[in-house]
Amino acid sequence: MDGKRITRRELLAGAGAAAGVAVVGSATVFADEVGKEPVPSKLVDEVVRTTCSPNCTGSCGQLAFVRDGRIVKIQQAADYPDPVYSPRGCMKGLSFHLHIYGPDRITRPLIRTGPRGSGEFREATWEEALDHVAAELKRIGETYGYDSIHVFGQVPGSGYVHKGANYRAAAVLGMTHGTSFDFNGDLPMAMPITFGVQNAEHEAKDWANSRFLLIVGANPLETRIPDAHFIFDAAANGARVVVVDPVFSATASKADTWIRLRPGTDAAFALGVAHVIWREGLHDEAFLRAYTDGPLLVNGRTGKRLRWGEVAGEGVEGAERFVVWDQRTEGPVPVPLDRLGVPEGVEPALTGSFEVVLGNGARVVARPGFDHVRAEIESWTPERAAEVSGADPGIIERLALAYASEKPAAILMGGGSNHWYHGDLIGRAYALLAVMTGNIGRSGGGFSVYVGQYKVRVFTQPWWYPDEIKPPILSTIYWVEGPTETMNPAAPYPENGFKALFLTFSNFLLQSPNLNKVFERLAEMELVVVVDPQMTETARWADVVLPATTWYEKTDLTATPLHPFLQLQQPAIEPVGEARSELEIWSELVRRIDPDTWRRYFEGETEESAIRMMLAAGDFPGGPTEGITLEDLRRGPVRLRVPDPDVPFKAQVEDLVPFPPVSLPAPIEATQVFLPTRRIELYKEEDRFLELGEQVATHKDPYDDGVHDPAEYPLRLLSPHSKWRIHSTYGNNPWLEEIHGGRPRVLIHPADAVARGIEDGDEIEVFNSRGSLKAWAHVSEAAAPGTATLPEGWWSRYFLEGKGVNELTSSAINPIHEVWYVPNMWAPSTGWKDCRCEVRRA
Repeated sequence: MDGKRITRRELLAGAGAAAGVAVVGSATVFADEVGKEPVPSKLVDEVVRTTCSPNCTGSCGQLAFVRDGRIVKIQQAADYPDPVYSPRGCMKGLSFHLHIYGPDRITRPLIRTGPRGSGEFREATWEEALDHVAAELKRIGETYGYDSIHVFGQVPGSGYVHKGANYRAAAVLGMTHGTSFDFNGDLPMAMPITFGVQNAEHEAKDWANSRFLLIVGANPLETRIPDAHFIFDAAANGARVVVVDPVFSATASKADTWIRLRPGTDAAFALGVAHVIWREGLHDEAFLRAYTDGPLLVNGRTGKRLRWGEVAGEGVEGAERFVVWDQRTEGPVPVPLDRLGVPEGVEPALTGSFEVVLGNGARVVARPGFDHVRAEIESWTPERAAEVSGADPGIIERLALAYASEKPAAILMGGGSNHWYHGDLIGRAYALLAVMTGNIGRSGGGFSVYVGQYKVRVFTQPWWYPDEIKPPILSTIYWVEGPTETMNPAAPYPENGFKALFLTFSNFLLQSPNLNKVFERLAEMELVVVVDPQMTETARWADVVLPATTWYEKTDLTATPLHPFLQLQQPAIEPVGEARSELEIWSELVRRIDPDTWRRYFEGETEESAIRMMLAAGDFPGGPTEGITLEDLRRGPVRLRVPDPDVPFKAQVEDLVPFPPVSLPAPIEATQVFLPTRRIELYKEEDRFLELGEQVATHKDPYDDGVHDPAEYPLRLLSPHSKWRIHSTYGNNPWLEEIHGGRPRVLIHPADAVARGIEDGDEIEVFNSRGSLKAWAHVSEAAAPGTATLPEGWWSRYFLEGKGVNELTSSAINPIHEVWYVPNMWAPSTGWKDCRCEVRRA
């Protein structure tokens, strides 16, 4: 023995790897059907390495144990080249075989025979079903335009090949493709506003490098189960863990400090923290000067930044450059756009008011952008922030001093803070803390928003957009709301509206906001097609249901924001019944609609050819898939060609590369418009920001306060993720149902329960003007006073009455999210938590 200490995770990883080799000979496997006795030590025929791929950021490698052509057991693969990621998984993924063979599995095409929603179908052959769907798509396309067909599928990160087949078909036929990242409310609009990117998270293992973890609106112990141990690793290394959450969550229970806020008031709280950091001089002036728009002068008359052409005359070279006030020469100086940092010999002012003589002789008073930030945060004393947020002013003081004094310090934000109409302001306020303290671009630091399995980490364009043909891509919230007065003209709303809805792997009619409005729109559709392996709530409302393969029955390429490994889904079994993959389905539909287009873009294409196409596109020096082959991936996960650890904005901070970095699959030209300064922007000069008073981070009351009278609907309805489901996936899982009891329970505070005559376990009604549901009460002091909490994703059949929590949620569109339009990157992000309600005994 060499005396080396072996950690528990290393021991488990070793055991998992060994099992993957030896288990073909013998394994203890459980009964194929729930309720039967376990069958000990039966041989299995093979073990197949694949990847668990719901709408989850875990992206966990799994071993599928196959006997007689059936999966009898699922186990964590534990084969990651970086051992800190092995093993990874959760009870949900390990029980997925129950869905493969469960009673809700669809095995043959179905055509509706009764009214929509009746669940009355007849079985059909594939030929009949495909002929029918193709004929209807062609009729609608030729009558109203193919853009009147809305194709919607969930999160491309869960499968670039088959989710890409949706995009490819939409592109070559001209159908409108919807969006999921923004429609799910996961698009953190603070990121494109501040950093010019769709999102940018530190990989999970980098949490362990932090000295201070501020976890806001997130519950990773339940929603990031495979990676939650990195928080404990950080704590073991001496980091302080602070959780900010209205509800006493599992993660809050493990924190050094838990801070309860009133829901939707995070921005006021964060600005109070910024106030103390500024007041105590704990900010990083050098960082603010070098990497942000803080020193750039803003014209006091217009609210717009000064350009060098205004100061030196329009004909001057570099007229488009921005201007700082040099404290040494006491005059305006231009700064370059092609490089970050401070010009040599220049000392830019961050605060103050300066008279600038323009090239035409006019004089204007200008202030640095950060001076506008300063004025805002100085107004947010801890006392004022406490009055709005409910946090103790002393806690705000102590948090600010602790956070700003520890380096590196990380902010981990989740959907609880992001899923608001003004979630952009909340995110901008928290991002401000990271920027003020210089925690951007460094390992263990950062401002990371962990929401959704959205991330495109390879060059998908050759597969998704053949011959550079792109479909019209429209934020799906416009399918619900229709065009708004403030909709960006670049958003491609179809001239004749929508006439058909084509849904793949999305429980759309359960998981959309403002469900009753969604069902009103559904009635306008002449065709509704659902591609899914299960008879979900959505499938019941389809005109045609096409049975899809699961990720254990097909090949695909996957990646995730949480770890940097590229992985394959590999088929462990033949498709159950007559299930087919999305690629097979689209190929057959396109062949029927337009044979010439099919021959050009689908004939001969396979899952493998699509993967090779995408890998090759990024196989260049410095590319994300440089040197990675399909054969490599068949042997196991391969780390993408990214730094280790993967730290956003490292190139900007270390190499002075201008912001923003690229956000795939969009070209850099599409997202550069978000940051005209090519710097982190704490001040926004676009007209709508100025009109709405949001040029710097500020607090605004939750939007639904103006829709639902707080006197009539005094409770805020929160709908967090559940540890028992991935959204609605696993909502019908018998193993998990046995644990959680199969009853939707609404968490309410004892004081609110007593005031309404409600006791724990009572049947209750939750309602507002948009809808209502009936469920059961869970009375606990873990709830925040003045709130009702019902985790999203429950299938309708489990409620006493109603479609589910999304009968009550809002589909309102924030006009700030329409200033620019790049789908899934700067687009309307829905505000699920922005919802008032009342509760009464049923």
